[in-house]
Amino acid sequence: MKIRVNPTRMQLLRLKKRLVMSRRGHKLLKDKMEGLVQAFMELVGEYASLRDEIDREVPRTLSLFMLASGISGEEAVTAALEETDTRLEVEIERKSVMSVGYPEVELKGFELRPSYSTLATTTDFDMASASMRDIFPRLLELASKEEAVVRMADEIEKTRRRVNALEYVMIPSLSSTIKEISAKLEENERSSRARLMKVKDMIM
Repeated sequence: MKIRVNPTRMQLLRLKKRLVMSRRGHKLLKDKMEGLVQAFMELVGEYASLRDEIDREVPRTLSLFMLASGISGEEAVTAALEETDTRLEVEIERKSVMSVGYPEVELKGFELRPSYSTLATTTDFDMASASMRDIFPRLLELASKEEAVVRMADEIEKTRRRVNALEYVMIPSLSSTIKEISAKLEENERSSRARLMKVKDMIM
């Protein structure tokens, strides 16, 4: 991409300043991208580990609910769930990793108070409820980490596009235009010097 400017010394100075700023910005953005990628990989590792853990426990919990439903009946299990008092208290805090903000949901209180008759359900239902109570805080943590992973991936992509734009478009264009203007000014200076020499010879 060629930058269209008048080939003057003033424009040459301006373009040189822009080139210096572009190179400085390119280095800063590249350093930022490297930091983002490193933090992203660490976060992805934490997310994957937690996801594997939950993926193992959730099917086991659901199978306990299905077992309880098969023994006690679906209506009894549904009624027991409806008669379970739930108290939930969460706090949403804004976290930041490498200047990328994301919401972190922290469970402040989670309580299941069964008010159903234990005669209508089996121990499988109680085990499933206890398992769900244990899993729920980690589900919130998983959701927070997933949102952080998505936002950080978006920021890495935006930063990568800016780095590429500077590296492959802006900096080469500025360098090329500076060379052309410098060559043009040198050519004009030689022409002026040649004319002056001719005038001097004529005067002599």
